[in-house]
Parts: sequence; C-alpha cells; structure tokens
Amino acid sequence: MSGVGSRIEHMSEGGVGLVEREALDAARAEQTAAHQAYYRRLERIAHLDRLGVAHVTGDRSTARLLQENWRVDPATAGRWCDEAEDLAPRMTLHGQPLPPRLPCTATVLASGEISPEHVAIIRRTMTKIHRMEHVDPAEVPAADAYLAEKATLFPPATLRRLAEALLAKLDPDGAAPDEDADLFDDLTMSSGQDGTLEMRIRIHDAVDAESIREGIGVLATRTGSDDHRSLGNRQACAFKEVFADALGPQGLVTDTRHTEADTEPGPDHEHGTDPEADDTAADEADAVDAGEDPPLEDALIPEPRRPEPAAAPAPAPETNRGPGRALLTITMDHRWLQLAIGHGTLDSGALTDPATVRRWACDADIVPLVLGSKSEPLDIGRRSRLIPDAMRRALTFRDGGCAFPGCTRRPRRCHAHHIDHWSEGGPTCLDNLTLLCRHHHQVIHHGHWTINMIDGLPWFTPPPWIDPDRQPRPGGRSAAALC
Repeated sequence: MSGVGSRIEHMSEGGVGLVEREALDAARAEQTAAHQAYYRRLERIAHLDRLGVAHVTGDRSTARLLQENWRVDPATAGRWCDEAEDLAPRMTLHGQPLPPRLPCTATVLASGEISPEHVAIIRRTMTKIHRMEHVDPAEVPAADAYLAEKATLFPPATLRRLAEALLAKLDPDGAAPDEDADLFDDLTMSSGQDGTLEMRIRIHDAVDAESIREGIGVLATRTGSDDHRSLGNRQACAFKEVFADALGPQGLVTDTRHTEADTEPGPDHEHGTDPEADDTAADEADAVDAGEDPPLEDALIPEPRRPEPAAAPAPAPETNRGPGRALLTITMDHRWLQLAIGHGTLDSGALTDPATVRRWACDADIVPLVLGSKSEPLDIGRRSRLIPDAMRRALTFRDGGCAFPGCTRRPRRCHAHHIDHWSEGGPTCLDNLTLLCRHHHQVIHHGHWTINMIDGLPWFTPPPWIDPDRQPRPGGRSAAALC
C-alpha cells in the first residue's frame, strides 16, 4: 500500500513525491538554521560589546577583537558590529532592556526567514530614510515593518527594487540631476595583436543607458527559430550593425554628410528673430483672453524637434538622415511632468528626474496610456489571440517585466501569457494576461504554480513544497504597492 500511496502522490503533484518533499524540507530547514545562527552571532557580538571585552583584552574596538579571534577581514568585522548594533537587543545605562533599532527586521532574521543579504539592503535603505529631514519620525518604524515583510516574500534583487520605490515615495524629488554627469562617462578600447577589440563602457545617465539597451535589444532579437546564437553573440552583432549603418553613405559619421557651414542661414536667422517664439506668445495670449489657464512656463513638454513632413517630396540624394527617434518607455504622472517635479520610471525600474524626461520628450513620440481610478491600465482589447501593441504597452506598465515573484527580466524578454488559456475560451484582455519570461512561462505551464487576478493585478500561489500554507504572492509592479 505504501508504494501505491507514493505513486498517487507523484501523480497528484506532478512528480514531486515523498522522497523529493523530504529532501526539499531538509534543505529549507538547514537554510533557516543558518540564518538563525547568523542572528545568534550578532547577539553574541552585542553581548561582547556590552561587557567591554575589547577593553579588557587591549583591543581598540570590538571589531578589532573579532578580527583577531575569528580571523575575519576588517570590513566583515565592522559590518557585523554595525548589524549587531541595529538588530540585537540593547540596554540602557541603568541596565534596562531596549528593543533593537530595527525590531521588525531583527524578528524575521531571528526566525530564519530572511538572509544577511536582505539585512544589508534594509539597513542601507533605513540609513537613507533617517537622513531625509522632511520624513516624519513616526514613519520610520512603518518603513522597517514594510521592508521586513517584503524580505520574507522576495529575494534580495526584488527587495532592492521595492526599497528604491519606497525611497522614491518618501522623497519623490530625489537628488538633483548632476549636470556634469556626462563628464564621468567612460569608454575604453584595447586591441589585441590579432586585431581583436575589447571594450568597456560606463554610462551614468539612466535614460541614455536605457536608450542603448533598447536599441541593442531591438537589433539583437532572434531572426527565427533556427537562430541559436547566444544573447551575448547577438548583442555583439547588433553593435556591429549600428556602426555599419553609421558609416554608410548617409550614416551619422560619414564624411559626406552636410555640415552647418553648408547651410545658408534664412532671413530670420540673419535678423536674430525666432518666428516660432512669436507664434507661441500669440497662442498664450489667446488662451488667456479665452479665460483658460495660462500654460506653465518652462514646464510643458516641448514640441518635437522634427515637425511632421508636409507632402511627400522626392528625397534628395544627399539628404542627411539624422538619428532615429527614441523608442523608450518612461512612466510619469502627467501633472508631475507639467510641473517639472517628481520622477519618471524607466522599464528597468531606474528613476530619472523630470528635466531629463522633458529633454527626451522633445524628440520622442508620446503614447498616452489611459489609467483607471486605481492607476491600473484600462482594458483595451478582447477576443483576438494575438496581443495588440496598445495592450502590450498596458501590460508593460502594469507588470514592469516578468511578473513572476522575484524575477527581474525586462519587458522585451517576456511573453504575454493567457491565465485562462485562449484555446479553452480565455479572453485576450488585461484581466486574463500577464507578462512572463521564457523560463517562468514554462514553470507556469507545468501547473505547479497558479495565477489569480486580484484587484486587476497578478498574484502567484506557490506549490506546497515551496510554501506549505500556499499563500498568494503579488507579482510584477504590484509587489511594490506601498499602500
């Protein structure tokens, strides 16, 4: 009978039987015990510090004592002492017990639910919050509780994104952009004796970096099912295509392009006047006369540099073709954009200042996305199996990439997954779609994880061998909801 029972369990959980469950439980118990032991070490360090053992042994500090006794590097010893100061229980000068500085984080580390990597992210975030002068001290414990809770649900990479979102909420203006950031961009090239080229580049502006990733990502797309090149190889080929195009007859760096000296200035330039400025002033005066609110000066999105072409004239053979328009997605509150406050969010999750968003808006197509009362994208499609571009943009806004908890795959590398299969009657609408990377798309189709839409957002329920209680976990950008 035991063999029959084991076989039934294998069938009911898709191959995860009793032996596999026991191995998974044992591994999880060992990991939990390791995290608990880490917290006990911090408690021990705090106890050594309270006793003043370093003073008795002649060491300059408790950190120095740990270096000598436990044979660890100075940086490790210093980090342990700092963590013990934040997470271990304290004592007043009169011997009265005090809770840890970060009580919620201390509790989940003591129970073994989070790792030292989680702790490092939480402590770094809390340090930044403490430095924010305008933050109400009453909000600090809530931040500790929020981060500790999220740390029990997500890996460090996702917790880092949630921490950045929390900081952006508490300080929406953020740091002022560095006008000289471009001066610190760097590209180094080294050549081998056989003519090979090795490059290393660092771009500091988040939007510039996003434009490079977006462009390379477009050109590095697989050409078909028979394209078995690695991602690195496809990206290298895309990089070569960019320069092959730039060096073409009408490319950006070709010697045959027109220069400013080749262009005769018009009469308006000779007299130093700008007809567009006069038209703008007249439009503003008309708006005021009509009783409308005057436009916000220096805050509205500038007009695109390239006006829509008139009738299609025959192209001149030597016309210079400038760089193509940006193909970036930057999410930002429209009122923030008008007032030049707050921040924009890139697909990567990086934040950028409003001045940078407005600068890129000069030369990019603006695609509005209509949101509902809870800032969710409205339904824009129904019974077609294929996902239209507008719906894809709405999915990208809602999920921010692969929605599977803990995954950081970018939207371009994701598939649109029908939660209720289209072939079984599931509709093609936002409430039945979510973005998944290739790997997690396969995981979902194995049937162990389930997806449910709750308040218009995807929630993922793990199998029992991952979470015996099978508690649903928020996915995608919904994981960063700070309500």
